[in-house]
Amino acid sequence: MVLRESRVDLRARFSPDIQEELALVRDWAPLVWLAPGERFLPLGVTEFLDNVQSDQYYLRTKIDVESLLQNRSSFLYGRKPAGTVPIYALVKNCISKDMRLRAAKNTPMLKTSMERNTFTLIQDPGFLAQRQTNSVSDLRAQIISQEQIRQAAIVPRFEKVREESGCQKVHFHVTYWMFYPFSEGKTICVLDLGFFGSWPIPTIGGVCIGTLKEYGSHIGDWEHMSLYFKDNEYPLAMYVSAHDVGAFYQYDPRNGTFVYESQETRKGLFQKPTFPEKVYTAGDSHPILFSARGSHGLWTAPGKHKFVRVPRLYDESGFGTAWPTWKRLELLLEEDNEPLPGWMTFKGKWGNPSSNCHPLARLGFNICEFVDGPTGIPMKKFNFRC
Repeated sequence: MVLRESRVDLRARFSPDIQEELALVRDWAPLVWLAPGERFLPLGVTEFLDNVQSDQYYLRTKIDVESLLQNRSSFLYGRKPAGTVPIYALVKNCISKDMRLRAAKNTPMLKTSMERNTFTLIQDPGFLAQRQTNSVSDLRAQIISQEQIRQAAIVPRFEKVREESGCQKVHFHVTYWMFYPFSEGKTICVLDLGFFGSWPIPTIGGVCIGTLKEYGSHIGDWEHMSLYFKDNEYPLAMYVSAHDVGAFYQYDPRNGTFVYESQETRKGLFQKPTFPEKVYTAGDSHPILFSARGSHGLWTAPGKHKFVRVPRLYDESGFGTAWPTWKRLELLLEEDNEPLPGWMTFKGKWGNPSSNCHPLARLGFNICEFVDGPTGIPMKKFNFRC
Protein backbone atom coordinates (compact mmCIF):
# COMPACT_ATOMS: atom_id res chain seq x y z
CA MET A 1 0.00 0.00 0.00
CA VAL A 2 1.58 3.30 -1.13
CA LEU A 3 0.75 6.01 1.40
CA ARG A 4 3.59 8.47 1.08
CA GLU A 5 3.43 10.98 -1.78
CA SER A 6 5.33 14.15 -2.60
CA ARG A 7 3.66 17.53 -2.34
CA VAL A 8 1.95 19.07 -5.34
CA ASP A 9 2.24 22.76 -6.30
CA LEU A 10 -1.17 24.05 -5.26
CA ARG A 11 -1.17 27.02 -7.57
CA ALA A 12 -0.55 24.74 -10.56
CA ARG A 13 -2.96 22.07 -9.42
CA PHE A 14 -6.17 23.96 -8.68
CA SER A 15 -8.22 25.55 -11.43
CA PRO A 16 -9.41 29.19 -11.43
CA ASP A 17 -12.97 28.29 -10.44
CA ILE A 18 -11.98 27.68 -6.81
CA GLN A 19 -9.30 30.34 -6.30
CA GLU A 20 -11.70 32.45 -4.27
CA GLU A 21 -12.36 29.54 -1.89
CA LEU A 22 -8.65 28.81 -1.54
CA ALA A 23 -7.95 32.43 -0.67
CA LEU A 24 -10.58 32.31 2.09
CA VAL A 25 -9.21 29.01 3.39
CA ARG A 26 -5.81 30.65 3.89
CA ASP A 27 -7.22 33.92 5.20
CA TRP A 28 -9.19 32.20 7.98
CA ALA A 29 -6.81 29.39 8.98
CA PRO A 30 -6.49 29.35 12.80
CA LEU A 31 -3.75 30.66 15.03
CA VAL A 32 -3.14 27.74 17.40
CA TRP A 33 -1.29 28.20 20.68
CA LEU A 34 0.51 25.08 21.88
CA ALA A 35 0.49 24.75 25.67
CA PRO A 36 3.38 25.85 27.86
CA GLY A 37 5.62 22.87 28.51
CA GLU A 38 4.29 20.89 25.55
CA ARG A 39 6.66 18.02 24.77
CA PHE A 40 4.79 16.29 21.95
CA LEU A 41 4.70 18.70 19.00
CA PRO A 42 2.93 18.33 15.62
CA LEU A 43 4.48 16.65 12.60
CA GLY A 44 3.86 16.34 8.88
CA VAL A 45 2.16 13.17 7.69
CA THR A 46 4.93 12.23 5.25
CA GLU A 47 7.61 12.27 7.97
CA PHE A 48 5.36 10.17 10.21
CA LEU A 49 4.86 7.64 7.41
CA ASP A 50 8.63 7.30 7.03
CA ASN A 51 8.75 5.91 10.57
CA VAL A 52 5.85 3.45 10.50
CA GLN A 53 4.93 0.33 8.56
CA SER A 54 1.42 -0.26 7.30
CA ASP A 55 -0.91 -3.20 7.06
CA GLN A 56 -4.63 -3.25 6.41
CA TYR A 57 -5.51 -2.26 9.96
CA TYR A 58 -2.71 -0.27 11.62
CA LEU A 59 0.25 2.04 11.00
CA ARG A 60 2.74 0.50 13.44
CA THR A 61 5.98 2.11 14.58
CA LYS A 62 9.10 0.40 13.25
CA ILE A 63 10.70 0.73 16.71
CA ASP A 64 8.95 -0.11 20.00
CA VAL A 65 7.18 2.81 21.67
CA GLU A 66 9.15 2.69 24.94
CA SER A 67 12.44 3.08 23.08
CA LEU A 68 11.07 5.96 21.02
CA LEU A 69 9.84 7.78 24.12
CA GLN A 70 13.26 7.47 25.74
CA ASN A 71 14.85 9.18 22.72
CA ARG A 72 13.91 12.88 22.81
CA SER A 73 15.05 13.27 19.20
CA SER A 74 12.65 10.60 17.92
CA PHE A 75 9.82 11.50 15.57
CA LEU A 76 7.26 11.03 18.39
CA TYR A 77 8.25 14.43 19.77
CA GLY A 78 7.40 16.20 16.51
CA ARG A 79 8.78 19.55 15.35
CA LYS A 80 8.32 23.22 16.19
CA PRO A 81 5.49 23.99 13.81
CA ALA A 82 5.69 27.62 12.66
CA GLY A 83 6.31 27.49 8.91
CA THR A 84 7.62 23.91 8.95
CA VAL A 85 4.71 21.60 9.83
CA PRO A 86 1.69 21.55 7.49
CA ILE A 87 -1.94 21.75 8.42
CA TYR A 88 -4.30 19.85 6.09
CA ALA A 89 -7.38 21.74 4.86
CA LEU A 90 -10.11 19.45 3.52
CA VAL A 91 -12.47 21.53 1.35
CA LYS A 92 -15.99 20.42 0.45
CA ASN A 93 -17.54 22.66 -2.19
CA CYS A 94 -21.33 22.97 -2.15
CA ILE A 95 -21.53 24.46 -5.67
CA SER A 96 -21.08 22.15 -8.63
CA LYS A 97 -17.88 22.47 -10.64
CA ASP A 98 -19.79 23.37 -13.81
CA MET A 99 -21.52 26.28 -12.11
CA ARG A 100 -18.22 27.50 -10.67
CA LEU A 101 -16.52 27.36 -14.06
CA ARG A 102 -19.32 29.39 -15.66
CA ALA A 103 -19.08 31.97 -12.89
CA ALA A 104 -15.28 32.08 -13.16
CA LYS A 105 -15.47 33.02 -16.87
CA ASN A 106 -17.45 36.13 -15.95
CA THR A 107 -15.38 37.12 -12.90
CA PRO A 108 -11.95 38.80 -12.86
CA MET A 109 -9.21 36.50 -11.51
CA LEU A 110 -8.36 37.28 -7.90
CA LYS A 111 -4.90 36.76 -6.59
CA THR A 112 -4.53 34.01 -4.01
CA SER A 113 -3.80 34.84 -0.42
CA MET A 114 -0.22 33.59 -0.90
CA GLU A 115 0.35 35.96 -3.79
CA ARG A 116 -1.22 39.09 -2.33
CA ASN A 117 -0.16 38.93 1.27
CA THR A 118 3.06 38.42 3.17
CA PHE A 119 2.68 37.04 6.68
CA THR A 120 5.31 37.64 9.34
CA LEU A 121 4.99 36.30 12.86
CA ILE A 122 6.80 38.47 15.39
CA GLN A 123 8.99 36.46 17.74
CA ASP A 124 8.24 38.79 20.61
CA PRO A 125 9.21 37.17 23.93
CA GLY A 126 6.60 39.21 25.74
CA PHE A 127 3.83 37.98 23.45
CA LEU A 128 4.98 34.38 23.15
CA ALA A 129 5.46 34.02 26.91
CA GLN A 130 2.02 35.21 27.99
CA ARG A 131 1.19 33.69 31.35
CA GLN A 132 -1.49 31.03 31.46
CA THR A 133 -4.77 31.94 33.11
CA ASN A 134 -7.17 29.54 34.79
CA SER A 135 -10.36 31.60 34.55
CA VAL A 136 -12.40 32.03 31.38
CA SER A 137 -15.05 34.45 32.63
CA ASP A 138 -13.72 37.44 30.69
CA LEU A 139 -11.74 36.17 27.74
CA ARG A 140 -11.06 39.60 26.27
CA ALA A 141 -9.35 40.82 29.42
CA GLN A 142 -7.54 37.58 30.18
CA ILE A 143 -6.13 36.57 26.80
CA ILE A 144 -4.81 39.75 25.22
CA SER A 145 -6.20 42.97 23.78
CA GLN A 146 -7.33 42.94 20.18
CA GLU A 147 -4.85 45.69 19.37
CA GLN A 148 -2.00 43.67 20.86
CA ILE A 149 -3.05 40.66 18.83
CA ARG A 150 -3.08 42.71 15.63
CA GLN A 151 0.39 44.07 16.30
CA ALA A 152 1.96 40.80 17.39
CA ALA A 153 0.33 38.18 15.19
CA ILE A 154 0.79 39.60 11.70
CA VAL A 155 2.85 42.51 10.38
CA PRO A 156 1.97 44.46 8.37
CA ARG A 157 -1.69 44.46 9.37
CA PHE A 158 -3.48 41.80 7.34
CA GLU A 159 -5.81 43.24 4.73
CA LYS A 160 -8.27 41.29 2.64
CA VAL A 161 -8.28 42.57 -0.93
CA ARG A 162 -11.56 42.08 -2.71
CA GLU A 163 -12.81 43.84 -5.83
CA GLU A 164 -16.14 45.46 -5.10
CA SER A 165 -17.97 43.73 -7.92
CA GLY A 166 -15.59 40.81 -8.41
CA CYS A 167 -16.22 38.59 -5.37
CA GLN A 168 -17.73 35.32 -6.49
CA LYS A 169 -20.55 33.69 -4.60
CA VAL A 170 -19.04 31.00 -2.43
CA HIS A 171 -20.62 28.08 -0.63
CA PHE A 172 -18.31 25.52 0.99
CA HIS A 173 -17.00 24.19 4.28
CA VAL A 174 -13.42 23.43 5.23
CA THR A 175 -11.97 21.25 7.97
CA TYR A 176 -8.46 22.08 9.18
CA TRP A 177 -6.71 18.90 10.30
CA MET A 178 -3.63 18.94 12.54
CA PHE A 179 -1.51 15.84 13.05
CA TYR A 180 0.59 14.90 16.07
CA PRO A 181 2.69 11.71 16.13
CA PHE A 182 1.94 11.01 19.82
CA SER A 183 -0.84 11.80 22.28
CA GLU A 184 -0.02 11.69 25.96
CA GLY A 185 -2.58 10.01 28.21
CA LYS A 186 -3.90 11.17 31.58
CA THR A 187 -2.49 10.34 34.98
CA ILE A 188 -5.14 9.11 37.40
CA CYS A 189 -5.16 7.75 40.94
CA VAL A 190 -5.71 3.97 41.04
CA LEU A 191 -5.88 1.23 43.66
CA ASP A 192 -4.24 -2.10 42.84
CA LEU A 193 -6.71 -4.95 43.43
CA GLY A 194 -4.39 -7.73 42.32
CA PHE A 195 -6.14 -10.16 39.98
CA PHE A 196 -8.86 -7.54 39.28
CA GLY A 197 -6.28 -4.98 38.17
CA SER A 198 -5.99 -1.31 39.07
CA TRP A 199 -9.19 0.67 39.65
CA PRO A 200 -9.54 4.45 39.56
CA ILE A 201 -10.29 6.08 42.92
CA PRO A 202 -10.87 9.73 43.84
CA THR A 203 -8.14 11.76 45.47
CA ILE A 204 -8.67 12.96 49.02
CA GLY A 205 -7.85 16.61 49.46
CA GLY A 206 -5.86 16.40 46.27
CA VAL A 207 -3.78 13.50 47.60
CA CYS A 208 -3.75 10.06 45.95
CA ILE A 209 -3.83 7.28 48.57
CA GLY A 210 -3.19 4.67 45.87
CA THR A 211 -0.83 4.88 42.90
CA LEU A 212 -0.65 7.42 40.09
CA LYS A 213 -0.76 5.70 36.72
CA GLU A 214 -1.01 6.98 33.16
CA TYR A 215 -3.64 5.61 30.80
CA GLY A 216 -4.79 6.40 27.28
CA SER A 217 -1.60 7.37 25.43
CA HIS A 218 -1.51 6.51 21.73
CA ILE A 219 0.56 6.78 18.58
CA GLY A 220 -0.95 9.18 16.06
CA ASP A 221 -3.33 12.03 16.88
CA TRP A 222 -5.69 13.91 14.54
CA GLU A 223 -7.26 17.17 15.79
CA HIS A 224 -9.53 19.51 13.85
CA MET A 225 -11.70 22.59 13.57
CA SER A 226 -14.11 23.52 10.77
CA LEU A 227 -15.50 26.65 9.12
CA TYR A 228 -18.64 27.10 7.00
CA PHE A 229 -18.80 29.77 4.28
CA LYS A 230 -21.79 30.95 2.26
CA ASP A 231 -22.02 34.06 0.06
CA ASN A 232 -19.58 36.11 2.16
CA GLU A 233 -15.84 36.63 2.60
CA TYR A 234 -16.20 35.62 6.23
CA PRO A 235 -17.48 32.32 7.69
CA LEU A 236 -21.02 31.92 8.98
CA ALA A 237 -20.05 29.32 11.59
CA MET A 238 -17.15 27.49 13.25
CA TYR A 239 -16.84 24.09 14.91
CA VAL A 240 -14.03 23.33 17.39
CA SER A 241 -13.31 19.74 18.44
CA ALA A 242 -11.88 18.62 21.80
CA HIS A 243 -11.66 14.85 22.33
CA ASP A 244 -15.18 13.42 21.85
CA VAL A 245 -17.00 16.75 22.19
CA GLY A 246 -17.20 19.90 20.13
CA ALA A 247 -18.68 23.40 20.14
CA PHE A 248 -20.49 25.35 17.41
CA TYR A 249 -19.95 29.11 17.10
CA GLN A 250 -21.59 31.73 14.90
CA TYR A 251 -19.45 34.51 13.45
CA ASP A 252 -20.41 38.10 14.30
CA PRO A 253 -18.95 40.38 11.60
CA ARG A 254 -19.82 43.51 13.58
CA ASN A 255 -17.11 42.91 16.15
CA GLY A 256 -15.04 40.19 14.49
CA THR A 257 -15.68 37.45 17.05
CA PHE A 258 -17.21 33.98 17.08
CA VAL A 259 -20.15 33.63 19.50
CA TYR A 260 -21.00 30.33 21.21
CA GLU A 261 -24.16 28.61 19.98
CA SER A 262 -24.21 24.96 21.13
CA GLN A 263 -22.13 21.86 21.78
CA GLU A 264 -22.32 18.17 21.03
CA THR A 265 -20.97 14.97 22.57
CA ARG A 266 -19.96 12.60 19.81
CA LYS A 267 -19.18 9.68 22.12
CA GLY A 268 -19.46 8.89 25.84
CA LEU A 269 -21.87 9.84 28.62
CA PHE A 270 -19.67 11.82 30.99
CA GLN A 271 -18.23 14.49 28.72
CA LYS A 272 -19.76 17.96 28.91
CA PRO A 273 -17.13 20.67 29.23
CA THR A 274 -17.79 24.40 29.42
CA PHE A 275 -16.91 26.49 26.39
CA PRO A 276 -16.48 30.29 26.57
CA GLU A 277 -19.02 32.60 24.98
CA LYS A 278 -16.62 34.26 22.53
CA VAL A 279 -13.62 33.35 20.40
CA TYR A 280 -11.38 36.19 19.24
CA THR A 281 -9.35 36.49 16.04
CA ALA A 282 -5.81 37.48 15.14
CA GLY A 283 -5.38 39.86 12.23
CA ASP A 284 -9.17 40.22 11.97
CA SER A 285 -9.61 36.71 10.57
CA HIS A 286 -7.60 33.89 12.17
CA PRO A 287 -9.54 32.22 15.05
CA ILE A 288 -7.36 31.94 18.17
CA LEU A 289 -7.40 28.39 19.54
CA PHE A 290 -5.48 26.55 22.26
CA SER A 291 -4.06 23.03 22.03
CA ALA A 292 -4.14 21.07 25.29
CA ARG A 293 -0.82 19.94 26.69
CA GLY A 294 -0.07 16.33 25.78
CA SER A 295 -3.51 15.38 24.47
CA HIS A 296 -3.85 18.28 21.96
CA GLY A 297 -7.63 18.72 22.18
CA LEU A 298 -8.56 22.17 20.83
CA TRP A 299 -10.05 24.70 23.25
CA THR A 300 -11.33 28.20 22.65
CA ALA A 301 -9.69 29.69 25.76
CA PRO A 302 -6.58 29.15 27.87
CA GLY A 303 -6.87 27.50 31.28
CA LYS A 304 -7.88 24.23 32.88
CA HIS A 305 -10.77 22.37 31.24
CA LYS A 306 -12.66 19.49 32.84
CA PHE A 307 -13.90 17.31 29.99
CA VAL A 308 -14.72 14.00 31.73
CA ARG A 309 -16.64 13.84 35.01
CA VAL A 310 -16.01 10.18 35.95
CA PRO A 311 -13.11 9.87 36.50
CA ARG A 312 -12.29 13.57 36.56
CA LEU A 313 -10.06 14.35 33.61
CA TYR A 314 -8.69 17.78 32.77
CA ASP A 315 -6.92 19.46 29.87
CA GLU A 316 -4.59 22.41 30.39
CA SER A 317 -3.87 25.00 27.73
CA GLY A 318 -2.23 28.39 27.48
CA PHE A 319 0.20 30.69 25.66
CA GLY A 320 3.17 28.47 24.91
CA THR A 321 4.31 28.31 21.27
CA ALA A 322 2.38 30.09 18.52
CA TRP A 323 1.46 28.05 15.43
CA PRO A 324 0.32 30.31 12.54
CA THR A 325 -1.16 27.48 10.50
CA TRP A 326 -1.58 29.50 7.29
CA LYS A 327 2.21 29.58 6.86
CA ARG A 328 2.23 25.93 5.74
CA LEU A 329 -1.16 24.84 4.51
CA GLU A 330 -1.86 21.86 2.25
CA LEU A 331 -5.26 21.66 0.59
CA LEU A 332 -7.32 18.56 -0.08
CA LEU A 333 -10.41 18.73 -2.30
CA GLU A 334 -13.38 16.50 -1.47
CA GLU A 335 -14.60 16.41 -5.06
CA ASP A 336 -15.00 13.94 -7.91
CA ASN A 337 -11.95 13.52 -10.15
CA GLU A 338 -9.69 15.51 -7.81
CA PRO A 339 -6.54 13.54 -6.88
CA LEU A 340 -5.85 12.99 -3.19
CA PRO A 341 -2.60 11.83 -1.58
CA GLY A 342 -2.23 8.10 -1.08
CA TRP A 343 -2.54 8.32 2.71
CA MET A 344 -6.08 9.65 2.30
CA THR A 345 -7.11 6.18 1.11
CA PHE A 346 -6.00 4.43 4.32
CA LYS A 347 -9.00 3.43 6.46
CA GLY A 348 -7.18 1.74 9.33
CA LYS A 349 -5.75 3.09 12.61
CA TRP A 350 -3.01 5.73 12.56
CA GLY A 351 -0.93 4.04 15.25
CA ASN A 352 -0.15 0.85 17.11
CA PRO A 353 -2.74 -1.55 18.56
CA SER A 354 -3.58 -1.14 22.25
CA SER A 355 -1.21 -2.66 24.82
CA ASN A 356 -0.65 -2.97 28.58
CA CYS A 357 -4.38 -3.20 29.16
CA HIS A 358 -6.51 -3.67 32.29
CA PRO A 359 -7.99 -7.18 32.77
CA LEU A 360 -11.44 -5.71 32.05
CA ALA A 361 -10.30 -4.91 28.51
CA ARG A 362 -11.31 -8.48 27.64
CA LEU A 363 -14.89 -7.45 28.43
CA GLY A 364 -14.77 -4.43 26.14
CA PHE A 365 -13.56 -1.73 28.57
CA ASN A 366 -10.94 0.44 26.86
CA ILE A 367 -8.59 0.80 29.85
CA CYS A 368 -5.05 0.54 28.52
CA GLU A 369 -1.73 2.24 29.06
CA PHE A 370 -1.54 2.55 25.28
CA VAL A 371 -4.83 2.56 23.33
CA ASP A 372 -5.35 2.10 19.59
CA GLY A 373 -4.26 4.87 17.30
CA PRO A 374 -7.09 6.99 15.85
CA THR A 375 -8.77 6.55 12.50
CA GLY A 376 -7.76 8.96 9.75
CA ILE A 377 -9.56 11.75 7.91
CA PRO A 378 -11.55 9.51 5.50
CA MET A 379 -13.28 7.86 8.46
CA LYS A 380 -14.39 11.12 10.08
CA LYS A 381 -17.71 12.79 9.38
CA PHE A 382 -18.04 16.43 8.36
CA ASN A 383 -19.21 18.89 11.02
CA PHE A 384 -21.20 20.92 8.47
CA ARG A 385 -23.43 19.94 5.57
CA CYS A 386 -24.06 21.76 2.32
